[in-house]
Amino acid sequence: MFRPGRRLFSVAAILLIAVAGLHTIGHFAPPPDDPALRALEASMEGYRLELPLGMQPSVRDILNSLSLTMTVTVLLIGALDLLVARSAVASLQPFALANVVGVGALVALYGYHRISPPLVTLALVWVVFILALVLPERRRKPGKVR
Repeated sequence: MFRPGRRLFSVAAILLIAVAGLHTIGHFAPPPDDPALRALEASMEGYRLELPLGMQPSVRDILNSLSLTMTVTVLLIGALDLLVARSAVASLQPFALANVVGVGALVALYGYHRISPPLVTLALVWVVFILALVLPERRRKPGKVR
């Protein structure tokens, strides 16, 4: 996982897992004590949508499930990246490129919507994946034992 040529990719994968943890902490943190926010949350809780299968989630339920979907997805991608980094795959370049595109899309999304916590944390991860993509992979010399 931390062999030459895989270190930056592995660090970026670990950073993704850390972002998932930070996002989970933020999701469950108590909201600020603001009367307008409390009124908005009550309104979201009171408004229910008719969905198939007889389900009637509140807008708050939908928001919470989408928020936790980010946690699960980012954690899964980070874990899969670590498994790839540990594998015998010859080059991580295709995987680094996929992460540059995917994480870059998230950075653009959070930048567009001006949501700074995931924007800043994922921008850091994005830069590390870019470095993993553009810096040449050093290969071990044949016959050299480590």
